[in-house]
Amino acid sequence: MTPLPRPGTLSAAKQGSGAERETGTIARTVLVLRAVAQARQEPTMKELADTVNLPISTMHRLLELLMQEGMVERDDITRTFRPGFEFFRLGSLVTHRMPLQAVARPFLDGAAREAGESSYLAMLDQRALKLVFISGVESGQMLDYRVPLNVPYALSTGSSGLAALAWLGSDKVDRVLANDDPLNRRDHPAIRRMLIEIRDQGYSHTRGQRISGAVGTFSPVFDGREQIVGTLGYTVPETRFQKKDRARLAGLAMHYAGELSRTLGYPGIWPRPASTYQDTTRDEKS
Repeated sequence: MTPLPRPGTLSAAKQGSGAERETGTIARTVLVLRAVAQARQEPTMKELADTVNLPISTMHRLLELLMQEGMVERDDITRTFRPGFEFFRLGSLVTHRMPLQAVARPFLDGAAREAGESSYLAMLDQRALKLVFISGVESGQMLDYRVPLNVPYALSTGSSGLAALAWLGSDKVDRVLANDDPLNRRDHPAIRRMLIEIRDQGYSHTRGQRISGAVGTFSPVFDGREQIVGTLGYTVPETRFQKKDRARLAGLAMHYAGELSRTLGYPGIWPRPASTYQDTTRDEKS
């Protein structure tokens, strides 16, 4: 699959003079800034130098430059480093000016192009516990399904909803099942077992649950707080779907959902290990 460039990634500069040396300094500075931002714990200078494979003398010089600009701060007691106020200010400005649809567009483009199928991004409404499709890229296939945008959908039906529901706490799962199925006509234990499977494999796959004749394959998207914010994946006509397509589409959905998650600041391993799910359902406890 086609790798996506991490935002802000700069290739290693060739050794030379003038502009080439300046580019090399910029590239190393970005590496240091990224290492500070992505560190789980505030790192020391040596830890940063080891992370980006730079000499201590170079690291010292780059950190001094970043501190002068307010991009990095140093704790004088622990001698560790953290993002500075100016870094937070710029990040907040970019976040407010770039809605999730704009951030996700390159990933949806890549997902649709590589799979040859329509890709969609759905956002989780934490208050209403519903799913809303906010963006999509059509495949260009003559036979396809068009998912309506900005319409709330149940979380307990369809791969897009289940991929989000799997990462909610048991209390929210209870609320969703009660609201979506007030007459208790569905097999709730089977749904809970399905949620465990989704967490184990990193994606959800369903046939005809939300749209008759459609096959869905979606993977969860997490943000910098490691919270589920939505799902990314595919809706494919069943007449075109073959059994061998499942692994390919699941792999692509996880790849692009993971890349989008990292762009949103998610610091963990992808696919997210099921062991990181702390609030287990009753079925898991029994």
